[in-house]
Amino acid sequence: MYINTFKYRPEDVSCKLCTEYVKKLGCTALRCPWLAERIEAGVVGYREAITETFPHDRRLSPRFSLLIKHFPGSLWGNVQHQRRMEFVRAVQKYRRSRDTSAYYAAMYLLTANDDIYRRTANCFCRHGIEFGYAALKNISPHNYALFMAARDLYEKTESITMADLAEPEIIDPEALRLIVNATLIARYGLAAFQIRKTKSQPSEAVVILRGDATE
Repeated sequence: MYINTFKYRPEDVSCKLCTEYVKKLGCTALRCPWLAERIEAGVVGYREAITETFPHDRRLSPRFSLLIKHFPGSLWGNVQHQRRMEFVRAVQKYRRSRDTSAYYAAMYLLTANDDIYRRTANCFCRHGIEFGYAALKNISPHNYALFMAARDLYEKTESITMADLAEPEIIDPEALRLIVNATLIARYGLAAFQIRKTKSQPSEAVVILRGDATE
């Protein structure tokens, strides 16, 4: 059996090697055609990942600008978050047919804090995630938003809309950050954890969003 261990390196994804790059003009593409490969190589910053992934929405621009400004340099909520998700991955083991990007995105949200993990631990099974086994009684609005977003990403439903994301009263800032990060994982897989804050990432810029996270 052949196992592909190739991973893109920064020198493999230099913009100057792209057919959309013009020497005197730079990149001429409206969207980066090789964003996934560049993310894997670890050369994509948080700002670029968001602007290339999410559709333009004026209601969301201010909230996304704050996310970018305060990005800590990692998609993890904290060390405990990372340990919980790594523990679940170890317990569930690897199954090629099950372990999709959407599966990992949902797992990321359902391990974000101890309470939501305890409520949803029984949802993880051999074949995927059974959301009906979650214990949702008296769940906080924050964790309920994470639960619904996890189900949306995994089952490709739309319980949480773009309008919901724009309302702090519905989706609090921390929930928004986690949902945005989970969406990046759903789109680019575990390679999304290579996204960092780059030197060129501005802290005060107003973000102009483009792309489509549902493609």
